[in-house]
Amino acid sequence: MKLPEDFKILFKNYNFEMLDTEKHKDLIIKTVLANGNWEHIEKLFTFYSFNEIKNVFLKDFYGAKELPIPTIYLWGSIFLDEKEYWKYRNMRSKMNLVEKWKQTRQIHK
Repeated sequence: MKLPEDFKILFKNYNFEMLDTEKHKDLIIKTVLANGNWEHIEKLFTFYSFNEIKNVFLKDFYGAKELPIPTIYLWGSIFLDEKEYWKYRNMRSKMNLVEKWKQTRQIHK
């Protein structure tokens, strides 16, 4: 199946005509979740089921974490259970503070 023409703007670095909705499913889903507008998101859910999109998100969340943090926060609130979501947010918040502190300490050495 072919992607809608208005998705083309999301895939500037790819040969849009060569994208295959099944073969490149993970790439398409992650790109639209991270960069798509509301219309793109709505169309994404017509191409793929909720569970397919959730599974791609979870594979990224528990794996490479290629999705940007704001995207993880947004879609994590939908695809993760509440306890797991807030555990991740709290851990991430603490990690950022520690990293900032370490960078400040290194500069002043």
